[in-house]
Amino acid sequence: MDTHRVQMWARVDPFLIGVLQFPPPAKFNLHYLRKMATYVRTRSVDGCFPRLCWTMWRHIACGKLQLLEDVAWLYFEAFHSLSERSAPKSLEWAEAASSCKSVEEYERVRSKLSVDTLKFLLFLYIQQINKVSLRTSLIGDEWPSPRARSPNPDLAGQSNFHNKNWDDYSHHAFIQNHMSYLLELLLDPDQLTKSYHSSECSLLSIGAARALGFLIEGTMDKNRTVHPFVDLATWQPLHSKSGYSKTTESFSLSKLQAWIKDSFVINPFGMSACVKSGKTLAWAEQIDGSSRRAKIACNIYKVPPGNHMVVMSYICRQTMAKSSETLVNARVKIVNCNESYIYLLSPLR
Repeated sequence: MDTHRVQMWARVDPFLIGVLQFPPPAKFNLHYLRKMATYVRTRSVDGCFPRLCWTMWRHIACGKLQLLEDVAWLYFEAFHSLSERSAPKSLEWAEAASSCKSVEEYERVRSKLSVDTLKFLLFLYIQQINKVSLRTSLIGDEWPSPRARSPNPDLAGQSNFHNKNWDDYSHHAFIQNHMSYLLELLLDPDQLTKSYHSSECSLLSIGAARALGFLIEGTMDKNRTVHPFVDLATWQPLHSKSGYSKTTESFSLSKLQAWIKDSFVINPFGMSACVKSGKTLAWAEQIDGSSRRAKIACNIYKVPPGNHMVVMSYICRQTMAKSSETLVNARVKIVNCNESYIYLLSPLR
């Protein structure tokens, strides 16, 4: 029995909050993002690396990726709010932005913002999960159909995951299928071939491994504790598997990729797991005008802090007001509900 068994999965927030729910710009593909990854490293003194400032991202987005400035800001601000700001910082930013009395003053406030460059590259790449392909549309994979849905039942016993932002199976499949490309975006230029590809000798820096933690986390104690990716990858008993060298503070890319794929599982704290094995709450019986179909489930009794989730379904023509410790810092999914008033009176995640 392997006593050092690690399991890793796709983090929920980058896909749930970070991926915008419409198809990405055409140039958010591997070809252009590879070029951007090389470009930002050569312009570190200009505010491109290791942190990318707003003004340089605007230059890249508008000048090289041919985005409108409003679109460039939309992606930059979405990532900044997801990965860079706590709730107090978000409030501070909102107050600073709202107090600006001119466009010039607002631009000065924006010019102070910056994001982690490598994580931002990953953020831009995963927008492709909502990319619509004409070919897959023709064979049925991009439209609501049994082929496009996850194999996990919802609260009513039916397969009903249409939104990839919430679908743990889509997150898992996307990272599995795109792992080599995600890792290549994180490589230093001297670790790439002339055609911007990795080789058997490529090494991934520990800083790049930290950035990969934006997408991946995991456990080494059977889901009792969740650890950042870099902590798992640098754990002493696993150096031979993850390919980590303390001498160079880097990873063998080929070993690291093989280890991730071998250890990668569906998120045990995601919506699918909550629906499948979470506790059914009695709230549905307390709703004004409740029907038999209304179902509410949560996972807070089985998961570590920071991974709490509540799923509500089939609340129809009803009114619900609830304040509960179950809701505090939890993600809430409301699905297949209509003509209802739902008031959640606790601070959510």
